[in-house]
Amino acid sequence: MTKISCYFLLIIFCTLSLFSCRTDPAKSETTTVVATEAVVNSRIRADPTSLNPMMTAQGIDLQVTYNIYQPMITYDTYDLTLKPVLAKEMPAVNYVKENGKVVGTTYSYEIKPDAKWDNGQPVLASDYVFTAKAIMNPKMSGDTRAYRSLLSAISNITVDPKNPKKFSVTVSPFNFRGESYAGEFQILPEYIYDPKGVLRDVAINDLLDPEKAEELASSVTALQTYADELNTPEYSREKISGSGPYVLKEWITDDRIVLEKKKNWWGDKYAKENGMFEAYPRQIIYRPIPDATPAVAMLQNGTLDAIYQLPNVTFLELKDDPNITENYHLLNPSNLLVSYVGINNNNPKLNDKRVRQALAYLMDMDEVIKSVKSGMAGKLSSVIPSDLPYAAKNLKPYDFNVEKASQLLTEAGWKDTNNNGIVDKKISGELVEMKLEYIISAGSEVSSDIAVIFKNAAQKAGVEIDVQPGERGEIIKKIRGKTFELAPAALGADLSYYDLFDYWHTTGPRNYFGFGTAATDKIIEEIRSTTDDDRRFQLYQEIQEIMYEESPIIFLYRTQDCVAIHKRFDNAKTSIASPVYTERRFILKE
Repeated sequence: MTKISCYFLLIIFCTLSLFSCRTDPAKSETTTVVATEAVVNSRIRADPTSLNPMMTAQGIDLQVTYNIYQPMITYDTYDLTLKPVLAKEMPAVNYVKENGKVVGTTYSYEIKPDAKWDNGQPVLASDYVFTAKAIMNPKMSGDTRAYRSLLSAISNITVDPKNPKKFSVTVSPFNFRGESYAGEFQILPEYIYDPKGVLRDVAINDLLDPEKAEELASSVTALQTYADELNTPEYSREKISGSGPYVLKEWITDDRIVLEKKKNWWGDKYAKENGMFEAYPRQIIYRPIPDATPAVAMLQNGTLDAIYQLPNVTFLELKDDPNITENYHLLNPSNLLVSYVGINNNNPKLNDKRVRQALAYLMDMDEVIKSVKSGMAGKLSSVIPSDLPYAAKNLKPYDFNVEKASQLLTEAGWKDTNNNGIVDKKISGELVEMKLEYIISAGSEVSSDIAVIFKNAAQKAGVEIDVQPGERGEIIKKIRGKTFELAPAALGADLSYYDLFDYWHTTGPRNYFGFGTAATDKIIEEIRSTTDDDRRFQLYQEIQEIMYEESPIIFLYRTQDCVAIHKRFDNAKTSIASPVYTERRFILKE
């Protein structure tokens, strides 16, 4: 599921990039290319918890399941466009109207005529309905609940009585991300995951209705029976079967997961026209290796083909190793994670946009990227990453400029009236000095290094930054309670339209910064409600320009991943989307 999987992967990537350990592997004496056939050995950071996509939202797990299961539609991670997968073509879209107003959207699908499960049975609309039932089963726990929140946008599913491969999905009330919610979750075969037909007599549209679903939860024992059965290891590790190009051949805990390409897979004929059907390696072998040191050793002896999330220092050392550079592409793709310093816009010291702009000018991003991120990060000017089509391309990141910062502070009434080196201002009749608490997670080397750079630069403009390390729980409490002044954090985007509501609408549940007016609320609401893509694009430009001007946060950077891919493969591209590369698209060079 692209939406939810991207979100969890980016949180994981954020944590790893901020707190990655430093290693110092010795340079290799020799590098041996031991594999000459189409087998990709790919490192993952841990053993998966499950290979049933209904039961997990962990990025590592989903990296493997992408090769086994398929959705109706999904984003191509190479060209970033939505493409049909199980769907014969992109769904026909019809708006549901009441009194002339759009209140919902119906997406009409037809499954590819030759789409098949592993036993040769055709993929049918009933499999889509079954998967939706399993997810919406109120007795299902764990990560399934996260998917349930996404599918809750669906109000109705109807199967064509004349064609078992045709069905329609209604998303109501209208949701501008409805196409993704209705089509991007991975479909499972009913004959494998409900062989007894436990859910067959439960109506999907009753499960989609919150009130009826609650009634069913207390009256239909089959729902609990099904949840109990699916939560067994059998359905997480053994009964792993989908319509995709690979089957699970072997899973040895903490050692390897071997996927094998299906012979005469039905989807091969679509590969030339649709990259989501490219599946070239005979096997993909995932190697769970938590620590970077043994993974680097495997690179050095040529037994590992692909790895991401290498520590920055290690990556730079590998670039100086001729045995590595001869055999591996060392790549630095950006991801969709936006790192920033949150500002409490309602704080009396920070409620003037000129003060917030001044702070942006005092963050020396060139130095941060050079000394903290080892050159492997890119500057930001928006919460929407520049690769996405509706990002505001005209906005330039704030430059480091102490003189400009001082000018803005002066214009906002902040001057050093008592000659103590700190600018001050009378607020409600009391002299207040520009001292700001900057809270960071204790033990975060990256956050600490950035804070020191910021503190030293801010002093030059008469701003005192008080860096306060703290426990994560206490920091979150301050941010959610809106009692903080400055706090670094990160936001994860995805390839679908970015919904600004939660963080940037004045009533948004995660608007901890105090950003927003009636005018910006109206823009955010219209982005959600308009059915005109051109109008939505224009609105995205407007809100980004306003946010740039208001500076509710200090933009830091987009982290660049550290990737190594063996040169024996072609088409081994990287992507801003997660996972950063797609092993099944690697082509062995002749």
